[in-house]
Amino acid sequence: MTTTWRIAVLGSGLMGAAIARTLAAAGHAVRAYDPEPGRAAEAVAGTPAIAVDALTTAVEGTDLVLEAAPERLDVKHALLAEVEPRTTGILASNSSTFTPSQLAEHLADPGRLLVTHWFNPADLVPLVEVVPHPRTPAASVDAVVALLEGAGKHPVALAREVDGFVGNRLQAALVREAMHLVETGVATREQVDAVVRHGLGPRWAAVGPLRVMELGGLDVWEAVADRLLPSLGDATEAPAMLREAAAARRVGTLAEGDFGAVPREVADADRARIARRFRDG
Repeated sequence: MTTTWRIAVLGSGLMGAAIARTLAAAGHAVRAYDPEPGRAAEAVAGTPAIAVDALTTAVEGTDLVLEAAPERLDVKHALLAEVEPRTTGILASNSSTFTPSQLAEHLADPGRLLVTHWFNPADLVPLVEVVPHPRTPAASVDAVVALLEGAGKHPVALAREVDGFVGNRLQAALVREAMHLVETGVATREQVDAVVRHGLGPRWAAVGPLRVMELGGLDVWEAVADRLLPSLGDATEAPAMLREAAAARRVGTLAEGDFGAVPREVADADRARIARRFRDG
């Protein structure tokens, strides 16, 4: 593999655009493609990446093809199957939910595929989860990890695939308990967020949850686990708090103060705050 990679990023939405810009800024030859006319050009305007109008042009001669298509398995299946015979490079998906085995169901050589799960905003969040297919060669994983490190990212290569990978599984575990505490009247949404923002979050961000356990004493955490785990929320599907708010949002009936009814100016300010936190370290 050459030092300068030839990369196609397929999909120029929020994630694909930021991924293309990041890899191009790291000195790689990036082609951006999107089926919507003009979208790729707009996404990479002012960057070293180039926009192309044809899928075949995008993937020809590439070392890596990274799909950032909508999170629909049928769409990703069709795109990857079309791309596979047109390049000898590594195939990667930015899926946040589908495992490599699910994504590679219709590929002639499923071992060519792995997941590179970037986090939004992709140009600011250092973490990228690298999830191999059971047949992905270790050399391919190592090469992609080195590419991401060279682009200023912090790749974490998982030993095996699992639904949700690591980041989303951790998020799901936390938000399940957060919603359980709200639904059972223990605390308000604002109070739960405050506990994370002003206590748990900064500690975890500094050293990680398992290191916090080590620092706090494993004997203490053994007792905490025995005492608390049996009483935690155990929902196996979206709780009513989430399902009802999502349904109301779809039909436009959310009222001020409802879960999910965040005014645009507040949402913009929150996103800016998140970006500053990553930008400032």
